[in-house]
Amino acid sequence: MRTTPSKAAAALALATTGLALFSVPAHAGQKPAPSTTASLQRSMDAMVRTGTAVGVQARLSEGDRQSVLRSGTATVDGGRPVPTNGSFRMGSVTKAFASVTVLQLVGEGRIGLDDPIGKYLPGLLPRENDITVRMVLQHTAGIPDYTSMKEFPTSGDAYLKLRFNRFTDEGIVRTALTRPLDFEPGTKFSYSNTGYVVVGMLIKAVTGHSWQSEVTERVIKPLGLRGTSAPTYSTTIPGPHAHGYLNKSDGEYVDVTRLNPSIAGAGGAMITTTADLTTFLNGLVTGKLLKPAQFTEMRKTVPIKVQPGDYGLGLISMSTSCGRKIIGHNGGIPGYLTSAFTTLDGRTKMALSVNQKQSPADMAAFSKMIDSAFCS
Repeated sequence: MRTTPSKAAAALALATTGLALFSVPAHAGQKPAPSTTASLQRSMDAMVRTGTAVGVQARLSEGDRQSVLRSGTATVDGGRPVPTNGSFRMGSVTKAFASVTVLQLVGEGRIGLDDPIGKYLPGLLPRENDITVRMVLQHTAGIPDYTSMKEFPTSGDAYLKLRFNRFTDEGIVRTALTRPLDFEPGTKFSYSNTGYVVVGMLIKAVTGHSWQSEVTERVIKPLGLRGTSAPTYSTTIPGPHAHGYLNKSDGEYVDVTRLNPSIAGAGGAMITTTADLTTFLNGLVTGKLLKPAQFTEMRKTVPIKVQPGDYGLGLISMSTSCGRKIIGHNGGIPGYLTSAFTTLDGRTKMALSVNQKQSPADMAAFSKMIDSAFCS
């Protein structure tokens, strides 16, 4: 993820496993309309009209009612519509799944949130006795973000040259740490995809199993998420799906639906559907995934500062334009943008996927879609 001041008003830039945040005006006195389905559909249509998106699919839950929406097409040739519950790459929403897995291990007494990371991964990070597990999960450790380095391009011609390369977690972290820490551990927030590669390594160090295996056994299977997977090197998206694209320097669109997800790791490699993300959000707020003490820890936040909102442990907390508090995560990986948010009471949940036509996307339009799901 790369950030620039000029984009801060609309979003933190989306890169391979980047985090998208949106800025919405505060009108806390307003109340949400009984249904925001029509509002969300209009915003989805507008996103497609920007020309940066081929299509959008979304699922909006309001109480017991669920609406499945779509706009645009699955491919640039317009041959078929976006699937109503197609599979897609979720990008950084993966971080919420990885964080839940760590917090389950915390609940079992196998990890301490405020333990130094060196206790579990000795010799991996500098200042290993000062950087805690919580700091890594919360992006306050100062670990350099590898997606801002030339060795890991996330767009354009440079990315296309390595999109099928196999990466290892150890190699990613080693390269990232050729740079010094960005700041004194615990003193700032700075989004680090490298930190969540470390999270994947932490899960393996404690359990003896890959993060993919632990997420599958602890989250995917218990919730019955049949359309969700955590691939290691597989380049395909199973089942019906929309295609994602990347634009080259000459303006040509390249289909990047197939890519090697190892460049993203525990920070962004997973695949899912809007139905499964809705179930995940429900499991989060109803206590099916975490004990109350661990869910409370997940929601302890620090200010993001460059955007309205706060960051917990693999979780964004923010307010919409109509004053509704929502929690969840956004994500981006070449070809796809994802968003999954819920109100704290779980009454309104939104999950959506954009299959991109070009990068960068129109982030103002993307932000509007998210807000319109909770405010008419």
